Amino acid sequence: MDRELTEPVHWRGRHWAVTGYGIEALDGLYHVPASDIWPEGAPPPDWIQALRRRYGTDCDDLDEAVRVARLVFAPEAGTP
Repeated sequence: MDRELTEPVHWRGRHWAVTGYGIEALDGLYHVPASDIWPEGAPPPDWIQALRRRYGTDCDDLDEAVRVARLVFAPEAGTP
């Protein structure tokens, strides 16, 4: 079940996308605001493990979405 993603769409994977909002599940059931993307090297927040269990089918796609979101929403890149 695809739904409209928040523009601009910076990257789109199999189950996740990096958008102007942050990270969004393509099925519309989960979204993470850009402000919740933790910096590289910091411990991951509890919600990421819960999300991996909930959507346990494609952790590689979620990891790539987080990687891209860190680049897009890095402080020096400016927040859209």
